[in-house]
Amino acid sequence: MLDEIRTAARSTLAEGFGFNHSLCHGDLGNLELVREASRVLEDEDLKTKAERIASGVLTQIEQEGPRCGASIHTEIPGLLTGLAGIGYGLLRAVYPDRVPSVLLLELPAGER
Repeated sequence: MLDEIRTAARSTLAEGFGFNHSLCHGDLGNLELVREASRVLEDEDLKTKAERIASGVLTQIEQEGPRCGASIHTEIPGLLTGLAGIGYGLLRAVYPDRVPSVLLLELPAGER
């Protein structure tokens, strides 16, 4: 199973970024996979890559605005494909120990 996690992380790093910023099928959702793989595998290199990707996504959003998971130039409010999820994903990128992952169905820190 650990080999499959490594393969998934490598594939996601190679081809899973740059399309949109959504939690569902975009950069912030794929970032969650890389971050979780780094934790499970105890891989500092993956953790560093996840941090760089998060920084790059934030920079891209600051410069170009958010890209939702619908069609280009369509802003939607939703959690998985929209602005709410992009905001949530950015909060999680900055505070991964304080903001639970909705994709992993994590409980808030005080309830774990």
